[in-house]
This record gives sequence, structure tokens and C-alpha cells, in this order.
Amino acid sequence: LKRIQWLLVLLYGGTFFFANYGPNTTTFLLPSITYSPSCRSSLNGISAASGKAGALLGATLFEPLADDLGDDRVMIICAGVSVLALILTWVCVAPEKT
Repeated sequence: LKRIQWLLVLLYGGTFFFANYGPNTTTFLLPSITYSPSCRSSLNGISAASGKAGALLGATLFEPLADDLGDDRVMIICAGVSVLALILTWVCVAPEKT
């Protein structure tokens, strides 16, 4: 990749796009359509704070767990948590009626 700089820039930009596209979209759009207007701002703030607390927890625990269990097992645990979050989202968020 050192000799093909355009490919490095493309992969680097793609990484940022896909890392931020999904999480940022669900952070701002999902609460605005999920909560009723009377409590939307409060619950949106609680949702944002919960997401930040989860990110802090994950970032804090990642290195000690990787040292104890190994990188491969920690990545499998992260994938499992992501699948559980996907299932929880499917269960808790009703499809929009058109």
C-alpha cells in the first residue's frame, strides 16, 4: 500500500465512512422516530448518554480482556455483542407503517 497511495486513501476513507455512517445514523435518526414528541428530547439525551457509556466501557475493557483472553476471543465477543444489539433493535423498534 505504500506504493499505491490512492488505494490507501480510498481504503482509509472507506473505513471512516462505514464506521460512522451506521452508528451516526442510528444515533440521531432512530430516537427521533422512536420516541413520542412529548418525551423525545429527554429520551434522546438518555439514549446518547447510554451509547457513550457503552463506548467508554468497551474501550476501557478491550485491552485488559485482550491481554487475558487474546485478541481473537475478544473480537468474537465483540461480534456476539453486535449480533445481540441487532436482535434487540429488531425486537424493540417497530417497522414504520407507510
